[in-house]
Amino acid sequence: MKLKSIKNICSVPLVFPGFFHLLESFIGRKFGGFICCWHNLSAERFQNHVEALHPAEPIPLEELVNRFRSGKSTKGCYALTFDDGIGSTVRDISKKCINKGWPVTFYVPTGYLDGEVLPYQKIEFINKYLPVDEYDIPDFSKNFVNKIANKKEIIKTLTDLLYFENFTVVKKTLDYFINLLGKEKKTLFNKEFPRPISWNEIEDLSKNTAISFQSHSVTHSALSGLSEKEIEYEMIKSKEMIESHTNRKVHSFCYPYGEKKSIGEIAPRIAAKHFSSAVTLLRGRLEKNNPFYLPRIGLYSEDTSSFVRLKAVLG
Repeated sequence: MKLKSIKNICSVPLVFPGFFHLLESFIGRKFGGFICCWHNLSAERFQNHVEALHPAEPIPLEELVNRFRSGKSTKGCYALTFDDGIGSTVRDISKKCINKGWPVTFYVPTGYLDGEVLPYQKIEFINKYLPVDEYDIPDFSKNFVNKIANKKEIIKTLTDLLYFENFTVVKKTLDYFINLLGKEKKTLFNKEFPRPISWNEIEDLSKNTAISFQSHSVTHSALSGLSEKEIEYEMIKSKEMIESHTNRKVHSFCYPYGEKKSIGEIAPRIAAKHFSSAVTLLRGRLEKNNPFYLPRIGLYSEDTSSFVRLKAVLG
């Protein structure tokens, strides 16, 4: 039986809100609050997820982190966060949160807002349009096992690259395969991806204190593949850009890809110089965690209310 099927079965008792309330009260007292993370889903589905976690209360991320860092209880509290800054998502979720009085944080990669296509979006494009065939691998790419690879091998290797390789290598490699698609397909390149939220919209939304924009780097690159100087640039430049458009302090950083191998050893130390917190995609609750290596609970459109509760309970 697949792990997800087992988890779905385990979540059945959590269909009943009262059972979740009892578990959450006990676990929250022992392990503290938590941070939820979404990327892209409808406002209706988002509302279902948040309401499923009642009576736990969404509070501003900065307040939650301050409570945690000062040793105050975070029991019964959690923060709402979204990654990547996809325009339709930010608009719809902001409207819902303002209407409901729910504070929400959006982590945005500033290069995406300035017109760059995110690396994982490039891979989606290559996967969609690259014909099934075998291809010569360029000499500059040292990450492929063989000099010739089929489409499946190429997509897997490109995806793996995102989690550890320097952004210049990633860009050069992705652009090589995009160039193989020909002019006709390349004309679709900037048309097929979801557009980011605009800086003008960020300026307008930031007037509402319930909406917060925080740093998700400039290039959305795995920091483990960057030098200390490059990491500093990703953090400082993105922070300054967002602050210049929001006229509000940027206090938190979100590591691109969020896994241990993507974060590396240096990034948390640098984040501590420029931010009050930094978040990962590692699962867990706040208790006894490094404020610059905070876990989050990833939630997705397909998650039912009971499965959302199970994720919160398990951390």
